[in-house]
Amino acid sequence: MDTEHDLDADRRRFLALTTTGAAGLAGCSELRSERTPEAQDSAPEPTPQGADPTRTVSIIVQPDPGALREAQLEVKTALDEGEIGREEARSRLAEREQELLAEAVEAASSAIDSADAEHLDTVEPNGTLLVEGDPLALIDLLEEPLLSAVAHRDRFEQARQRATAGSGDAVGNGTDTDGSAGETNSAK
Repeated sequence: MDTEHDLDADRRRFLALTTTGAAGLAGCSELRSERTPEAQDSAPEPTPQGADPTRTVSIIVQPDPGALREAQLEVKTALDEGEIGREEARSRLAEREQELLAEAVEAASSAIDSADAEHLDTVEPNGTLLVEGDPLALIDLLEEPLLSAVAHRDRFEQARQRATAGSGDAVGNGTDTDGSAGETNSAK
């Protein structure tokens, strides 16, 4: 009889847990922290809906993983064979990573142009681009292998601040979608 009672208790506990989990997945519960004014102040403002069908977002790119692994292997081999020291290895790898990231930014810029979106600015050290365009076209850009995320436009400013704090002068490259230096789209 005790085993039957234990099975009923276990069954009830299981059903209670799965119901709670399903309700949580459905979004039926609110966390207390989401209702606090502090949490609401730190959340980015939603993009206003209106007559303008375009959205401005941040797009994050990543270097080609295969080329990055190859560069790491080359540097490790040179280090292991004694051709270079640790500092030189770090320097070479960092330089190669930035080259690969620049290539990824260029590939992303081409994909953005072909999606009829506008590449407004870049924080190249972080691989973050500010892009404006049709929302569906922006989401479709995620099919590009080097594009890793589409994020809120505030992410671009955060990347710019990190780059400025990290190097003092590594902010947006000020390039337009046509690649002309020194002229930003906001000046047009």
